[in-house]
Amino acid sequence: MRYPKHHKDAARQRLVEQTGSHAKQHGFAESGVAALAAAAGLTTGALYKHFDGKAELFAALVQAELARTAQMLAAIDSDEGTARMLAGYLSPAHVRHPERGCALPALTPEIARADDAARQAYQAGLLEVHAELQRLSGGDADSAWVLLAQLVGAVMLARALPEPALQKKVLDAARGSCAS
Repeated sequence: MRYPKHHKDAARQRLVEQTGSHAKQHGFAESGVAALAAAAGLTTGALYKHFDGKAELFAALVQAELARTAQMLAAIDSDEGTARMLAGYLSPAHVRHPERGCALPALTPEIARADDAARQAYQAGLLEVHAELQRLSGGDADSAWVLLAQLVGAVMLARALPEPALQKKVLDAARGSCAS
């Protein structure tokens, strides 16, 4: 029995979402195809019905994750919303739970070593995220790049630190700098 197209599309979307969470927590390159498929509740055979291989899945995952981040930023329509976003992004919870957060701090190092399709998906998604940050920061493109680098860099640094007190110092310093 053949499944309708919407069933296949829904399964593909679930696969991308669940492997995104898994990759942000455990790393994409470090995860085998079996672990990625299992994260979505599928078999490896089912994964290969949707993607030609792990590299194609990674490009789709990157595109979906960055589109989700851009959409979340697009929903912010006030200074209070921006302040809440900054507080949440630069929070210990975001540091402790990469699987629930933005893909940029978790996956950027892997994307730098990925194939061209993943890097192109990353660039397109990053430009969307940048455009939303530019809108939120008053329209200045350079300020938006600085804000993006501060946000992503602070979370990456905090995640690499073993001491929660030092993680907090990094996050607090970045939050203070971003708020000014």
